[in-house]
Amino acid sequence: MTEQAHSIPFGLSQRWLGAAIGCALLVFASQHAHAALYKWTDERGIVHYSDQLPPDAVNRANYQLNGQGQTVKKTEPARVVVQQLPKNDTEDQKLREAQRERMVALRRDKALIESYANEGEIDLAKSRAIATIDGQLQSAENLVAQMAKRREELVNQEATYAPRPVPGGIKREIETLDVELGRQKEYIDVKKKESTSIAARYDADKLRFRELTVPSPSGAVVTSDEPRLAGGQRPALKLTSTR
Repeated sequence: MTEQAHSIPFGLSQRWLGAAIGCALLVFASQHAHAALYKWTDERGIVHYSDQLPPDAVNRANYQLNGQGQTVKKTEPARVVVQQLPKNDTEDQKLREAQRERMVALRRDKALIESYANEGEIDLAKSRAIATIDGQLQSAENLVAQMAKRREELVNQEATYAPRPVPGGIKREIETLDVELGRQKEYIDVKKKESTSIAARYDADKLRFRELTVPSPSGAVVTSDEPRLAGGQRPALKLTSTR
């Protein structure tokens, strides 16, 4: 039996080849449809395209393109954070001092909240502190009155000796009383100033306590869900919102 060769018409073979090439292109396009293409500009102003961003272009503005060359994502350049550095030793010292004052203020606020549960306790502590000083003032004033009375008696005795010499003991006691009266008067002045200062401090603490505990316009208030501890202490604070 003789085998017969089967030939494909020329026009049909061209159409078949074209279809095969088209399918291959479609497969290639589908495989690379999601491949990322990046566009960026270097420091010299030259535009680059690549499927990966080099390290020196990561922080630059870049664009991610799709297969049709359309922008699908834009990345802004990374912002450079400039840390404020002191210009000289004096400015450095001022910055450290300002930071220290902020820390002291924070510790003072924490101690204030932990020490009192309400404004009434601050008023009570103020009354007790001032009462203690008032007691010290009363004792000093009573002592001054007694010494003044004794000095007056000695002066009267001194007058009875004229024209005779005044005994040395009377003169020495009068001198001693004068020195002690001066000390007591200075002590009284110091205690009066201390009483005024303490009253002002408690008033300032009461105002600050109100600022820390009364809700602000934003709705934030410093509160604690736990009861007070022994010795007037309170647990750690947390910031909540009344909204």
